[in-house]
Amino acid sequence: MLQIHELEYAVAGRALLKSIDLTVGPGDRVALVGPNGSGKTTLFRLITGELTPKSGRVDMPKKFKLGYLPQEEIHVKGGTVLEMAAAGRPRVRELETELGRLRNACDEKTIRQPELLKRLGELEHEYEAVGGYRLESEAQSILSGLGFSTEDFHRPLRDMSGGWRMRAYLARLLVQAPDLLLLDEPTNHLDLPAIEWLEQYLARFRGGIVLISHDRYFIDRLVRDIHELEQGNLRHYRGDYHSYEEQKEKRDLMLRKKWELLKSERVRQERFIERFRYKATKAAQVQSRIKQLEKMEDIQVVEPPPRLSFQLTVGTTSFKDVLTLSNLSFRYSEKWIFQDVDLNISRGDRVALVGANGTGKTTLTRLIAGQLRPQAGSLRLGKRTAVGYYAQHQVDSLNLEATIYEEISSSVADHQVPRIRDVLGTFQFSGDDVFKKIRVLSGGEKARVSLAKILLSPVNFLVMDEPTNHLDMVSIEALEHALQGYAGTLLIISHDRYFLDKLTDRIIEMKEGGLRAYWGNYSYYLEKRGAISTESNSAEEAPDSPRAAEGRKTREQKRREAEIRQEYSRKRSRLKVELMQTEERIESLERRKTELEVVLARPETYRDGKSAAAPQKEYASVRKELEGKYGVWEAVNRELDDILECIAKQTGN
Repeated sequence: MLQIHELEYAVAGRALLKSIDLTVGPGDRVALVGPNGSGKTTLFRLITGELTPKSGRVDMPKKFKLGYLPQEEIHVKGGTVLEMAAAGRPRVRELETELGRLRNACDEKTIRQPELLKRLGELEHEYEAVGGYRLESEAQSILSGLGFSTEDFHRPLRDMSGGWRMRAYLARLLVQAPDLLLLDEPTNHLDLPAIEWLEQYLARFRGGIVLISHDRYFIDRLVRDIHELEQGNLRHYRGDYHSYEEQKEKRDLMLRKKWELLKSERVRQERFIERFRYKATKAAQVQSRIKQLEKMEDIQVVEPPPRLSFQLTVGTTSFKDVLTLSNLSFRYSEKWIFQDVDLNISRGDRVALVGANGTGKTTLTRLIAGQLRPQAGSLRLGKRTAVGYYAQHQVDSLNLEATIYEEISSSVADHQVPRIRDVLGTFQFSGDDVFKKIRVLSGGEKARVSLAKILLSPVNFLVMDEPTNHLDMVSIEALEHALQGYAGTLLIISHDRYFLDKLTDRIIEMKEGGLRAYWGNYSYYLEKRGAISTESNSAEEAPDSPRAAEGRKTREQKRREAEIRQEYSRKRSRLKVELMQTEERIESLERRKTELEVVLARPETYRDGKSAAAPQKEYASVRKELEGKYGVWEAVNRELDDILECIAKQTGN
């Protein structure tokens, strides 16, 4: 068990952590969240003993095994990938050395042989108990789950990239099986299959876990206790990340209301004191009010983070067909990345490309953007389709000698010029920062400039490859908010599954050189993919099964089914936009209805007939429109449910 008591830590005289208390019991799953710079990684380093607290203490039992995965790339001395993983159990290697020495000694027929044989038996029993015989197979299994191939096991670590070294080090921690795992952004260097495998592994892990992660989906799958670090204080929320967001919003709202009441009361008391400070007959009351002020609770209110306060718009609306792939094939060398793939994307579609690293996701987006050309088949963009492409290495296209503001202005839509500073502020460029030269920015800052530039450009088909990289949680949520109201077409590659869940309604899985469509968000894709995987063996063995029959469908049948699915998708996208607009109008009408009720409740409104007539007439009109909008909302929801049911029947998903 880990126990932290009244821990305090300061940096350059500034209190970073204030009287932190935290207990993590066996098997607990805890997420540590908070803004960048709030002290999350510092708390980990205090737990490991890398840093010394100003006051307070960290308590752990004797022989407590602690495993720590840092966010920064680790330094490796040498050895192979498998040796790194197996090093998680150093006692096994110690026992192997000692057992070898004892076996050699036993062969020499000395007078101490009975004693040596007894000791040899004890060590062999311990070797089995610590998993020595299973160590290599366990290490290989974990490495495979994290994405290493059999050929990688014996590759020198020095030949691997930083991301793969971090995977090998993570494997070492999992092999170690510590009492408590401290994981600082463990998904940073993993692709989706490896993340999913790690989730499943950690769900079975017997020890405790404290997790720092921007991957909200990862947190939701593993954690039921969230501790938020904010302004040096640690606050506990019970539940997953979604529940934490709801609880925090309610708490912040209540806290602000309480703060406003206390502020008002403080002003009232101060006015009384100032007015009667020098009046002898009021001296006792003045002193009483002063004492009340001294005892009054001091509430710290955190200003809400900036939100993207504009809607992304399209310069020109595209035609119905945005992208059509027909028998498309591409390869860099002899091996095809993908071959004979078909895909149709229509106006308003919101599509996610998923799959393991190396399956061709980025290659496909580069083909769409015109950076590559197919070797076979065709790729057609629809009429009036304007592509905005955000690549993982988009920063290479920036003008290094331009300022941030100049670079954004060079491609921004005219009507968005007044919003440039708002968007830059959301992506952490405020004040004179906007006049910095691009060449002096860090890699992460350049990526944020590229993202802001794409979002403000007059395009109607956004193709985005890992847009959430280099963004903190506030910026990711702001990006989500902007894209949710985007009227154009979206194609997204992202490891942020929470992000995909909020924004996409079709998942395209790239696997073994082909594409498979799932009509739903990422959670739906996971559910259906799991069901398909479970049924795959029986489907292969039964040639008359529906899935086998589907394999014999003609090209014309497939084309007609694809057209039907596209029509359903277009209807669904239209209904979702209509639903969002209806909900916004309902909220506006409800606010106006409340305002009018306040006016109509005032006695002065009825002093003469004329002053009451206007609000009464407007109130009746608002109520009538509101009732109509409620009806529209219900009808759209019913139609949307029908469409989803039709899609499920059509696709068999």
